[in-house]
Amino acid sequence: MKKKIGAFLLALCMIGTPVTAFAAPDGDGVSQNIVREFAAPHYGTKEAQGEKDALLQQVTAMTAVWQETVDALAPATYGHNVKVNNYSDADSLGIVYESVGSGVILAMDENMVYIATAAHCLKREHTVVEFADGARHEAFIAYRNEAKDVGFLLVSRAVLSGETLNAISPAAGADAEALGTAQGDVLFVLNASQKPNEEVFAGILDQYSVVYPNNPAQNVLQFYSTVSYGSSGAALYTMEGIWIGNISGGDTYGTCWAVPYQDILSEFTIWLTELAMQQDAAA
Repeated sequence: MKKKIGAFLLALCMIGTPVTAFAAPDGDGVSQNIVREFAAPHYGTKEAQGEKDALLQQVTAMTAVWQETVDALAPATYGHNVKVNNYSDADSLGIVYESVGSGVILAMDENMVYIATAAHCLKREHTVVEFADGARHEAFIAYRNEAKDVGFLLVSRAVLSGETLNAISPAAGADAEALGTAQGDVLFVLNASQKPNEEVFAGILDQYSVVYPNNPAQNVLQFYSTVSYGSSGAALYTMEGIWIGNISGGDTYGTCWAVPYQDILSEFTIWLTELAMQQDAAA
């Protein structure tokens, strides 16, 4: 199966990459006393609009070619992906603020399920995750690094049924460059904002590391796709089902960014080290 999109990537390079970006601001609509938080696009100048529209058209056309293929590949990763609902207590007006995103199972042991997501999906006090079989459970926010847009959730293994445990598994992850994934390779994303594995989006790798428009102090993986709102925190997979990053943002014109897997793993190691030090100090 040929995965290189050389002519397409050349065309994209000729157009140029838009530099506007979206993050996850406070809610933009109220429904049944719930304010949901979604990403908000920034459209930039009118002069640049034609180039952005042209880029989106090309990304939409090329990813559509691969949609049937990634639809067939995605089920092999279904057990790794979760829906993330992060919400506040009701305020004085009875309004609850809710952030809807996605996540991926990083690891499991005899006590816990460890879930990686985007830090900006975890701004409120409470979190419920929904697993591949539809089971919903409260999760503990164990770690947030807004500078890297990385967060970790914990779910006690003891509360999970045998059916859920049989339905879920950690994703196999790797550094994209070390894995041999190259510019033009086809990728895919699982959006879980409505329910786990609700939507599959094809993508095309552009660069391993670019300066993140949302955070100039951070470098992220860049790819082209039409991923929708609610994809924040979702796993970015290779055609072989290897997890290479978590979605952090996009510009709504086809350019998207993911925190690389190696950065997520590094943050996980930092958290585990800090936890061990705290346990030693308390002993």
